[in-house]
Amino acid sequence: MDNTIGDVPLEWYREEEHVGYDADGRKIFKPGKGDSIEHLLQLVDDPSYWRTVFDEKGGNEPKLSKAQVELIQKLRGGVMPRHFFGVEQEIQDVAGQELDKAPGQAREPKRRFIPSKWEAKMVIRIIRSLRNGYLHKPVTNNVSQGLRLIWDSLRTPTGNINVPQSLVIPKTRAPSHIDSYNPPVEYRTTDVFNGSSRNKQTSQVYQNVYGALRKVPSYAPYVIDRFRRCLDLYLCPRVEKHRISVHPSDILPPLPNPKELRPFPTTEMLRMTGHRGKVLSIAPDPTGNWLVSGSSDRTMRKWEISTGRCIRVWHFTKEVKHVAWCPRLGNIISACVGAAVVLIDSADDSGQYSTGQHEAQIPNMEITEHTTPKWAERSGMIFVLHSADVTKVIWHHKGDYFASMVSDGKHVMINRLSRKSSQQIFRHQKFVENRFSVISLYYLLSSRIPIRSIAFHPHGPVLFICTGSHVHLYDLQRQILLKKLSTGTRALSCMAIHSGGENIIVGGEDGKVSWFDLDLSTMPYKVLGSHASAVKDVDFHPTYPLFASASDDATLHVFHGMVHADLDRNALITPLRILRSHCSQDCEGVKGCAFHPTQPWLFSAGADGSIILFCDDV
Repeated sequence: MDNTIGDVPLEWYREEEHVGYDADGRKIFKPGKGDSIEHLLQLVDDPSYWRTVFDEKGGNEPKLSKAQVELIQKLRGGVMPRHFFGVEQEIQDVAGQELDKAPGQAREPKRRFIPSKWEAKMVIRIIRSLRNGYLHKPVTNNVSQGLRLIWDSLRTPTGNINVPQSLVIPKTRAPSHIDSYNPPVEYRTTDVFNGSSRNKQTSQVYQNVYGALRKVPSYAPYVIDRFRRCLDLYLCPRVEKHRISVHPSDILPPLPNPKELRPFPTTEMLRMTGHRGKVLSIAPDPTGNWLVSGSSDRTMRKWEISTGRCIRVWHFTKEVKHVAWCPRLGNIISACVGAAVVLIDSADDSGQYSTGQHEAQIPNMEITEHTTPKWAERSGMIFVLHSADVTKVIWHHKGDYFASMVSDGKHVMINRLSRKSSQQIFRHQKFVENRFSVISLYYLLSSRIPIRSIAFHPHGPVLFICTGSHVHLYDLQRQILLKKLSTGTRALSCMAIHSGGENIIVGGEDGKVSWFDLDLSTMPYKVLGSHASAVKDVDFHPTYPLFASASDDATLHVFHGMVHADLDRNALITPLRILRSHCSQDCEGVKGCAFHPTQPWLFSAGADGSIILFCDDV
């Protein structure tokens, strides 16, 4: 069958039964293709049937020769064929000898550098034919194609110019029925809302209708509309910014479910009231049975945690700024009252606790700035008198030493209970920060930089001193500076040490809590900016992976802080709960917080004069 359809694409007849027409206009039907059984029988009968192919354009089934099959196999195998259908060509040089070298290595003949006279004669022949009219020039379309852009060379292969795309002009408002001078009857009224958002009243306003366009008066707000349109074009952004749509869950790190991190304090379980002023400090005893609190009403109270009952009250002449229990001698309480540290034995001689009120009179002694604190004993109490008001007392884990911090931030005294002696640390000593700088700690303590908090290392002879901008780590035995931690702010207020001693948290007056990993860097590992006001106190739980922060926004934030024993894994910090039970008073909220030594409970001291115990509701 011969193809009589010319250059008509065969795709036009793909779904038809015929393929083209003959000279008489009759359809030329497609040859029928046999099924698989017929092909198998022909393959058995005819050994050369496998070389038969089907020509769609011609409609026949030609057989390939051996040379054609060999050529197809070489092309499919990626081999360059030497012979094309039996035609043998050999490369010979001028002398008729076969070349053993590659053609590219032969010298260029001299005739390639001389103009060919035969090509010159051919050009002259073509010129004469054009002059005599034997040859005609090809007809071209001389229609002008208009102006051309000078940036046509900048067009990309896709046809777009490689320049910033033009922004779309803001569209004007499409006209509606209210803009028509003669709208239909059903569209001649407009609903207008009157009144506030709660009491909406709808009224109908009738539109002016004109019978002809010539009766329409001039448009009064024409100038205002044109001016607003000019503002739309003028204020249209000149740069197109592509906003990246990112889901918040893709940015936040994967955190565990807080329900899987129980137990932790969630609800208010007990409220202790009795102080008439702000509760400035609280401290549970090492056994977890008693709680002591100091207030601005010049009293210190001892509470029973199981019942919330006040057991004992001590009255002083000045407010009690800080209280703490001795970690080894569980009956000894230290209180910061004015310029004295008062050491009180909360138990009687018989060992039984008694209820009642006690008054303590602080001895009057003149203590200068350069003298060591004086020890005095009166009414069963020990007084350590300083040169200025004492704001904080921190006990060593062995229970014999305690450090006192003076309110002016210039002195840190180390006191020993067994010998009743005191000394100012590093007063005339020098510590080496590195090989090239020698800095005196006495210069730091006597400078204008105030000391905000102090703490002992849980295991080693290291003292942490928190100033307004840095945290200094000092080795008390070697008397050298170990590290200097920086948060980047100048408003640090409190500090707490993890039970392992390698992680600390620092709270600031800017409402941020910084977590430091001493093995990683001197910069914060994590910064938690969750509080709206200044952070007043932070605390770690002794046994559970919990820590909390108290702020002037009258909230306590409880976090899960897991410190892994594997050094390859960093600490896991997860926010758990925000506790709101205190009321703000004089722009102050929660003054202090402390965890129970054995249970996942949290105590909070508020400026409203109450102490609240938070427990897990499970």
